[in-house]
Amino acid sequence: MQVNTDYRTGVPHIYAAGDVIGFPALASTSMEQARVATCNAFDFTYKRQVSTLLPYGIYTIPELSCIGLSEEQARQDQIDYVVGRAYYRDNARGKIIGDKDGVIKLVFDRKTRKLIGCHCIGERATELVHIGQSVITLGGSVETFIEMVFNYPTLSEAFKYAAYDALARFSPELLGERRMPTAPP
Repeated sequence: MQVNTDYRTGVPHIYAAGDVIGFPALASTSMEQARVATCNAFDFTYKRQVSTLLPYGIYTIPELSCIGLSEEQARQDQIDYVVGRAYYRDNARGKIIGDKDGVIKLVFDRKTRKLIGCHCIGERATELVHIGQSVITLGGSVETFIEMVFNYPTLSEAFKYAAYDALARFSPELLGERRMPTAPP
């Protein structure tokens, strides 16, 4: 079904949102579309548009979630990028819950150092991705994660270590003669 930016259909008093209007047909996005449609229908002055930055979550085992650009998209957009990864197997909480395969991957713009993508695989990925969403939304950089303090032991602490991994790739001289090994995909 076709709608305009207010989620109004071709019939002026009918609004539509969610699966009936097509992509991305995600529950979270559909709810936001419905909120925008309601605000426009009743002329409320808040929530006039849906964010262009949408989280995707796949509730499988392991969970998968992402927001922002992937490495492939950054390459297509000709953005010079840096990736930092942290693995649950190296995280105290990851060890406690027995998730040896989880990973958080952060994609930063090399020039601005800003976070442009966040990808989570593993336990609670669909919840953890919102940390990346917040940093992207607020224009945060690799330094944002370095400055943050995370509770210990938590999976969210992996964001700090993914940022340290990226920081070393931004500035290999911090490692002296050693170079960071290329992380597996």
